[in-house]
Amino acid sequence: MRLPASNVPQRTHLGPMLFTALLLSGTWNGAFAATTDDVAPEARKKPASTADLKEERSASSSAQSTQQKHASQEDETPGSIEQLLVQGHRRNASTDGTGTYTVSAVSTTKMLLKPLDVPQSISVLSSQQMKDQNLNTVDAALKQVAGVNVNMYGDGTGGYTARGFTLQAQYDGVPSMSGLTLSQQYDLAIYDRIEVLRGPDGMLQGSSTPGGSVNFVHKRPTDDFQGNASFSAGSWNNYHATLDVGGPLAHSKIVSARLVVAGTDRNQFYNNAYDRRWTIYGVTDVHLTRHDTLTVSVTSQSNDTTRYMGLPRASNGADLNLPTSTLVGANWGKSEVPMTEVEAQLEHLFSHGWRGRLNYRHRTAATTLQYAYLNAYNASAKTGNFVAANTRYDETNDGLDAYVTGPLHLFGQKHVLMMGANYDRYLYEGGGASANSRTYTALAGIPINANNAIPSLALPTITNRYWEPSTQWGVYGQAQIKPVSRFSILIGGRVSGYVSKTRRISPTVGATSTDIDQQGILTPYIGGVLHLWPNVTAYVSYVSTFSPQSAFDTTGRLAPVRGNQLEGGIKGEFFHGHLGMTLSGYKIIQKNEAIYNGTIGAICGPGGVDDCYVATGKTRSQGAEAELIGRPLEGWDINASYTYNDNRIVNNGSATQSGLTYAGNSPKHLWKLWTHYRFEPYRGAQKNVWSIGGGFNAQTSTFGTNRTVTQGGYIIGSIQAGYQWNKYLSLSATLNNIANKRYYQRLGNLYYYNYYGEPRNFMFTLRSNF
Repeated sequence: MRLPASNVPQRTHLGPMLFTALLLSGTWNGAFAATTDDVAPEARKKPASTADLKEERSASSSAQSTQQKHASQEDETPGSIEQLLVQGHRRNASTDGTGTYTVSAVSTTKMLLKPLDVPQSISVLSSQQMKDQNLNTVDAALKQVAGVNVNMYGDGTGGYTARGFTLQAQYDGVPSMSGLTLSQQYDLAIYDRIEVLRGPDGMLQGSSTPGGSVNFVHKRPTDDFQGNASFSAGSWNNYHATLDVGGPLAHSKIVSARLVVAGTDRNQFYNNAYDRRWTIYGVTDVHLTRHDTLTVSVTSQSNDTTRYMGLPRASNGADLNLPTSTLVGANWGKSEVPMTEVEAQLEHLFSHGWRGRLNYRHRTAATTLQYAYLNAYNASAKTGNFVAANTRYDETNDGLDAYVTGPLHLFGQKHVLMMGANYDRYLYEGGGASANSRTYTALAGIPINANNAIPSLALPTITNRYWEPSTQWGVYGQAQIKPVSRFSILIGGRVSGYVSKTRRISPTVGATSTDIDQQGILTPYIGGVLHLWPNVTAYVSYVSTFSPQSAFDTTGRLAPVRGNQLEGGIKGEFFHGHLGMTLSGYKIIQKNEAIYNGTIGAICGPGGVDDCYVATGKTRSQGAEAELIGRPLEGWDINASYTYNDNRIVNNGSATQSGLTYAGNSPKHLWKLWTHYRFEPYRGAQKNVWSIGGGFNAQTSTFGTNRTVTQGGYIIGSIQAGYQWNKYLSLSATLNNIANKRYYQRLGNLYYYNYYGEPRNFMFTLRSNF
């Protein structure tokens, strides 16, 4: 049999670990004081009573507002995290309720570093920008992030790339091999922020591609009671509603909780299609002792959408110029995915500023897909051939991550150490079948008659069975070393193991299996950050990643694919940290990719019956990025970015393709802008306030999996107006795709996976705080 030349499926990913915050509320300011050297040992050991916790909260509440105002200001010692460690409770790491687009700390290295001190490109989408733009889905959110390309499928799932490679996923710092690509995602109402790291993350995530990672950080209970609700109504009967309430459950504030409910009910802009989703999220914080906090959350979401495979193209790849309302497929197509997530987190504060965290995540999803898609047509005869497909599979993902981190004082400088381990297991089991239908005259002419839905194609019985468990583990460590006060080195590494066992049964081939077992894989990380000024840094980093392969050569299984990136740039923070800037350049080389060896027979692998490959494939991606995000003036927020990416095939076994672009849906030039301004009658006004906003996404030409399927560049603009009656009630109206541009947001092949972007549409959103 011939093994696929591709690597392990790109859904199998890990990502860099999130450090949400050091402390959970103002209560823990006293706990940090109890970890300094000048506190008596007996004071550290004393258990926290209800009275102790109440007293500490009272003592810290007066300083709380001051901390929030100055959380994003530069530390007096450039590159130092001392101030963040002292004030590093969850409030300062969170964007919930801050009203800004910037953050004072990021958790890429689990050490709560300022963005200035991370020697890689990282962007954060805050809860405020999500509200301003009425972003409710992961795809809508990532379309606003610098350097990220979003390619949606017809059931709410999508593919997400950066720098020409697939992005990985993590949730509150826990790796997830179920990943982003082709996976249903939760409503954004449950998240505090989204952190996107561009470039390899191999040190903390292990097996991955060099694109980067997306970390979804959940909302947490608040110190005081808060509540808000929203209702949106827009084009194509598009409705979305949320309810978010939470706070302490008693005056002592030892136990606090939060509940978020969200729902979507909408028709698509194309015929006979819908999207319905219902989400509920509950989280509880329990302060067990002065130094221990337990957080438990449960999320459940039902996804009920139309499964749609997209539009065809002409035989030469040309656009058929079909109406945007066209659906080529079955009106009975569906995608049903109920999913549940449980997370438990235990955090402990040691003495001398050290802390530890243990985090466990369990996710299940059950997917049912039934649909029909076009696989051939004859334009002159005006006939087409459809395929009916029936698929059912279950996914289970268990992730565990544990680490400790803290400062170390040597040679007159403060350094930071971090070490940990994680484990991730992903099980995919299910089955499917597809069968060609009779030639069906659904193509009544060109353009295709979208009203002629395909009736009652008999769905094939599920005959193929799959059982695919994958397990990954790793131990990692990193240090921030300061030879001098204005220069720091981040150095670290990871040792990984990966095991995958695939079992497949089909009536035609019978039982087949593929096993991968690779251990002791080393992934290094090194970077340097120089403070040119207190608020401007220059950085350089070399990072790497790996991805196991299933193919064989004549000596055994191929070595893992390796991806290495060299990146350098400049970062700045201005206006007391309210405006961030990043300029970066990078070069990625991915090598050891499998190429089919057609010069010899199927003599490789166990038993000498598999086709042979050679690990000589190589790709290159290089480019530059610029990002400006934050608040340059009071009331004015902006998120602007430009991305240049040139990705090429160096060697894939075909002399005719050497030097060609390999990531067709990744444009060479990509511009994104969103800006929002509040016309406040006076500073800090909360009533009778008008606001305006707007932006655009623009890109150059792209092509699909078939290189003849192309489209030129385009620009899509939006505009918004809003009014806030008082601090409790506001209304906004948004117009998207102002020019009603007809464009493809994703390109595929000649028969399917070509999807239009949304035509001109509007959305009204009413928000209430209580």
